[in-house]
Amino acid sequence: MASKGSKLSAEHRAKISASKKGKKPSTETIAKITANNSRFWKGKKRSPETRAKIKASLNKPETRAKLSANNPRFWKGKKRTPEHRAKISESLKGRIAWNKGKKLSAETRAKISVSNTGKKHLPFSPEHIAKLSESHKGQIAWNKGKKHSPESIAKMSASHKGQIAWNKGKTGIYSAETRAKISASKTGKKQSAETIAKRIAWQIGRKRSPETIAKMSASRMGMKVSPETRAKISASLTGNIPWNRGKTGIYSAETRAKISASLTGKKHSPETRAKMRAIMTGKKHSPESRAKMSADHMGKKLSAEAIAKMRASKTGKKLSPEHRAKLSANNSRFWKGKKLSAETKAKIVEKRLTQVFPLKDTKPEIKLQELLKANNIQFTKHKPILGQPDIFIGPNICIFADGDYWHGWFHLQGENYSKQSKFNNEYFEKQIKRDQSITTRLEAQGYKVLRLWEHEINKEPEKCLDRIRTLL
Repeated sequence: MASKGSKLSAEHRAKISASKKGKKPSTETIAKITANNSRFWKGKKRSPETRAKIKASLNKPETRAKLSANNPRFWKGKKRTPEHRAKISESLKGRIAWNKGKKLSAETRAKISVSNTGKKHLPFSPEHIAKLSESHKGQIAWNKGKKHSPESIAKMSASHKGQIAWNKGKTGIYSAETRAKISASKTGKKQSAETIAKRIAWQIGRKRSPETIAKMSASRMGMKVSPETRAKISASLTGNIPWNRGKTGIYSAETRAKISASLTGKKHSPETRAKMRAIMTGKKHSPESRAKMSADHMGKKLSAEAIAKMRASKTGKKLSPEHRAKLSANNSRFWKGKKLSAETKAKIVEKRLTQVFPLKDTKPEIKLQELLKANNIQFTKHKPILGQPDIFIGPNICIFADGDYWHGWFHLQGENYSKQSKFNNEYFEKQIKRDQSITTRLEAQGYKVLRLWEHEINKEPEKCLDRIRTLL
């Protein structure tokens, strides 16, 4: 018998270890040892020195290696019963985790980071991963259906503030195989309406910083989506109702101004316009859609700048005969069987009076204007009244500078235009009658009308000026 406090020699311990190698204690023996241990340690505590010695011995590389080697052998093929797991869970209830509220020092974190450098997550063999997957089949996740309380979410949010995301600024973290697996796992899956609603609600009122927007813009610069990806995106969106459909007032005036400013000066490339044209070819807006578009534009007017831009963009351009034929055919179909109301006709007549034809003043008009300016006679050009007089002198003097050819002076002198297809004798007769009708109607309204021929203005400007003065 060894005396109390004596230690076994290394040889003796080696003999005992060798004698027990490969032997397993029976269940009864394990139960007895556990009971004896419990009775022996009941009410006893290890001294700080003893705990320090145990900790020091466990920190030895040799000891950790032995424990690591023995642990897999001990648990190999064994599983804790549901009763055992329930007992362990019950025994741990109410205990405070040893590391609760504690944080690893910067040095410790640096060491852990260095030790993990170059290591891959889950360094298990494919066979091991398959076994793990098989063993977990049918098990219900412990946190399934559970949600964090608002207090817990707030604490987690506060704890993460100021921390830099592990993948911030990193690219190429996942291999092509991993990305393919992630993509395959998500294929065919759709987020529920509740999840989408939550995401939208979460984004409301949040704004990205200018730096974030700039980074996102820079990261996408030059990126092009492949035809296959575009086809997939199109297929995935088929049947989806746009989030802003039927909604108005979504964007604030500031946001709309920003969008307008960002698009100013940008133009679609010829290729893009061709694609857009090809997509829309053969498609027609429904009657409901046309009615909505018409109502949306009702009462809106283009600004003077917009009209000027549109006019400048079309200057010098000519429509092809095919295009003109299509426009004519479309107009005919649109107006077929329709009649304008008296109000609409009145509006058209009123609008027509403000339109100047031709767009530029003719040579006789310019010469007559210069003559009046030289004699300090105030006048207005193209007064928007019946006939739109070339010169109007208040309060009621209408002066027309008629071109010799276009207003039929040569025809009145006996010139024959019967061989011409368009500007023939009939055309000039209609023009002369139209001018006479305008003169008569203006005089009936109380205006004084004076018509001067082109050759009179060119050859006898002083006589023309005298005739004007007689009306003043």
